[in-house]
Amino acid sequence: MARTPNGGAIASSDAAALGKDELFWGALFRGLNRGGSFLQLQIRQIIVTAIEDGRLPLGMKMPSSRDLATVLKVSRNTVVIAYEQLVDQNFLVSRQRSGYFVAGLPKKFATETPGLAEVTSRGDEHWADRFAVRPSAHRNIVKPLDWQTHPYPFIFGQFDPSLFPTNDWRESARAALSVPEINNWARDLIDGDDPALIEQLQLQVLPRRGIHARADEIMMTIGAQHALYLIATLFINGQTKVGIEEPGYPDARNIFRMLTPNVVPLSVDGEGLVPDATFQSCALAYVTASHQCPTAVTMPLPRRVELLKAAAAGDVVVVEDDYEGELMPETATLPPLKSLDRASNVLYVGSLSKALAPGLRLGYVVAPAPV
Repeated sequence: MARTPNGGAIASSDAAALGKDELFWGALFRGLNRGGSFLQLQIRQIIVTAIEDGRLPLGMKMPSSRDLATVLKVSRNTVVIAYEQLVDQNFLVSRQRSGYFVAGLPKKFATETPGLAEVTSRGDEHWADRFAVRPSAHRNIVKPLDWQTHPYPFIFGQFDPSLFPTNDWRESARAALSVPEINNWARDLIDGDDPALIEQLQLQVLPRRGIHARADEIMMTIGAQHALYLIATLFINGQTKVGIEEPGYPDARNIFRMLTPNVVPLSVDGEGLVPDATFQSCALAYVTASHQCPTAVTMPLPRRVELLKAAAAGDVVVVEDDYEGELMPETATLPPLKSLDRASNVLYVGSLSKALAPGLRLGYVVAPAPV
C-alpha cells in the first residue's frame, strides 16, 4: 500500500497508475476541504485555477476519475460529475478510451497568430483628453483589503460573518432554484422588479420604518450607490444646485459632482443637517437623518419637521439615505423623513447591505410613482 500526501492509503494498483504524479495531484488539491460541502465545486475551482495559471498545461492528461477519487478520498461519482461539468465548460475534453485532457487555447495564442500585431499598452496621456469625467481623481475613502487582520479594524460598512443567517440563506437559495421559481425570476421582466421581493419590502421592511408604499412607488437597485446615481441622473444637469451635508458621504458627493459643478456644503450641527437658507436654495439635497454620515448624529423629531417645512417652502427634492436605519436602536421611535412627508418632496433610499451583506448589492428607492 502507498500513502497519499494526507496520510490516506492508496491501493497498489491505483498508486502504480498515478506513479510519480501522485505527489503532484496531492499537492494541487491540498486546499480541498474534504469535510466541507460542495466538493464538486471545490474540485472544479481548483482545476480551473490550475489551468488558468499554467500549472495544468494544454493537452495534459488528467488522472482517471478512480485515481483522483482515491487521492482525494472522495467518492468516484463526485470526480466524474466535476469532470463532466468541466467538459461542458470547455476546460477539459473527453477522448474515448483515453480519458480527460486539458482543453482550451494556449495563453500566447493571440500573439502567435499571423497577422495580429502585439498588444501595446497606451499610457495615461493617450486617454486623458478623451475622458468626459475623471472619477479616480475624486477624494474618497480607502478601505484596506486586509482590514480584518488589524488589531482595531474600524472599517465602515462591513458585516460580521458569524451573524449571517447561513441556514436561512441556504434554504432560500434551494427554494429559489426549483423549476417553478426559476421560471419566475429568470425571465425578462423588462422594467419591472420581482413582485415577490417588492411584496416583502412592502410587508416586512418598510412598515417597520413607518413607510407605506404601493408597488409602483418602489424600485430595486444594485445597492444604495446605484440608487443615488439613478436619482442624480434623473434630476441633475450642469446648472442644478445640489446640497450635501458637510461633513458627508464621499460617494454621494462624488456622484453629484460628476453631473454638476454646483455642489454646495450644507451645515451640520449636534442635531444633524441645518435647514437654513442655503438648504432652501438647493434644487436637491442629500440627507442622512437617522444616522448622519459620518458624525453619527441622530436628527431629533422637531428638526425633522423643521427640515420638511423648509423643503416644502423652497421646493427642495430631499434624498433621504436611511442606510443604517434598521440597525440603530435609538432611532426605532423616530420616523424617517419619508414617513412624515406630506408634500411628496422626499425620495427614500434604503439598502439591505448593512442588515444582510454588502456584497449582495441590494438596495431600493421609494418615491412618488412619476419618479
